[in-house]
Amino acid sequence: MAKHIGIGLLLTLQFFSTFPVKKNLPMKKAQLNAMYILLPMLGLLFGGILAMTALLIRETTSSGSLLLALILVVLSLALSGGLHMDGLADVADAFFSYKEKEKRLEIMGDPRIGAFGAMALIVMIAGKLIIVSETALTVSLWMILFIPATSRIGLLLIFSSTQSAKSSGLAAFFQSKTDHRKIARWGYLWFVLIMAAAAMLVGWQLTLVIILTFTVASLCYRKWCMKHFGGVTGDLFGTYIEGMELLLWILLLFFI
Repeated sequence: MAKHIGIGLLLTLQFFSTFPVKKNLPMKKAQLNAMYILLPMLGLLFGGILAMTALLIRETTSSGSLLLALILVVLSLALSGGLHMDGLADVADAFFSYKEKEKRLEIMGDPRIGAFGAMALIVMIAGKLIIVSETALTVSLWMILFIPATSRIGLLLIFSSTQSAKSSGLAAFFQSKTDHRKIARWGYLWFVLIMAAAAMLVGWQLTLVIILTFTVASLCYRKWCMKHFGGVTGDLFGTYIEGMELLLWILLLFFI
């Protein structure tokens, strides 16, 4: 495992971020396992960049909360390259087509964005701006750090416990080439570590609310994916990350 960590980290950066990794890397089972196992670490990196940006703006300027929220939301999009937002738009177009599962999967594969996809993007971005603007000046920087990591832990758990909705595509390839049990074990370990850190830094009450909300929302989302799409795809993973991060920001708004 240890010898594959370096390649796994580079693969994580290459596939899930805009950090420039322009290398042809091996993608055998061991390297892909490492890529997914290190995904929460990428979340911590994103969260750290967002937290440090928030700290810098708080300490050096008198900018209002809306400007800080705009900077954080745009920076988050820039770090991921809009990858997850693109998935959200595709899923919205597919789901609101009210077609059969096969047709929905076909619509998700269409690179064009329809009316429902555009509306979903507007609602998500506007929702994040509103919620983050209400919390960005007062929320603990530790929570800003933990939010991207927690959403990606959820992705690991859904990835490792749910069948692929398609036989082709990048997500299907990754699912066929990875050890789901190992990824699940690491996902649970990451979750325990992050929640233990959150309990020490922001208190047990908020942490317990996060654990309960995270668990219920993840289980419901997995069930929704199975019912309407017959499994998961890369677009559905992206939608999960965007939705979970918004949900966690909403929790901060109501409980801090």
